[in-house]
Amino acid sequence: MTQTNPISLTLPHNVTNPVIKPVMQGSFLEEMPLTTTIHELLLKVTKDGTVFWVGAAVPLGTTDFTRIQVFFHPTVVQGEVVHARDADYPGFTGGWSASLQRYVALEGGQLAASRRVVMLVPFTTMAALGNGARNMFTTEPVSTLRHITAAVQATFLPFGLPQPQLTAVGVAAFSSGITAMRMFIGSMLSSGLVREVVDFDSPFIIGQPAALTPSPGAVSSCYTQVPRANPPQGYKFLPASSFAGLTSYNHDPHACIGWMLYHTAMITSVIV
Repeated sequence: MTQTNPISLTLPHNVTNPVIKPVMQGSFLEEMPLTTTIHELLLKVTKDGTVFWVGAAVPLGTTDFTRIQVFFHPTVVQGEVVHARDADYPGFTGGWSASLQRYVALEGGQLAASRRVVMLVPFTTMAALGNGARNMFTTEPVSTLRHITAAVQATFLPFGLPQPQLTAVGVAAFSSGITAMRMFIGSMLSSGLVREVVDFDSPFIIGQPAALTPSPGAVSSCYTQVPRANPPQGYKFLPASSFAGLTSYNHDPHACIGWMLYHTAMITSVIV
């Protein structure tokens, strides 16, 4: 494990994100600026000779590293749009640093408003979606997570402490990140550590069901603009019209759900 972020990001610093107000007034959603203080890490992880990258947002004052949140960003190639290339991944250059790394502050800042829990962002290539050696969680997923959280812990508590023993893991994904999240859940099944699953608008994607993503023993929820008959508990329908009054992200419902609702989800998180 190698921490590669500059000290300007690893030291506590404020991040401000537009978020949707947790309490809905009438038929329309409202937004507000949310400023929180976090540390940001970028870990280079070498496992079985392969390089992986993981971002971490650590809320100011975090001392317990046994409970974590894991956030999966959307796929980096969507049709003809390439947000980051697999070829640039080993050096974390190109779109990885210019576009994908922003998810650490974007989502981690929203987490920090309500929880002192580490949030990890496993940066995921298209090759990793094949569930082979290019996916960091294909083999020994719990041990991999423990080594990552131990590296984060050592950054803030450099006292030679033993590896933190994970007790609860929450997972979330935005849009097409649902594929990587479901693969992660599958790899973690035998551990029983996954206690929470949050899906941000994957039903909007063609071919994805308007349903919750389950994991045994976990509380599942889905925030989406796609209605369904007889929705189960946890299926949170937000009609596209309710986003009309927002100014951020051109009030696009899909973008607003993925980039502005993590704050609301973390307020009610069971990972405490």
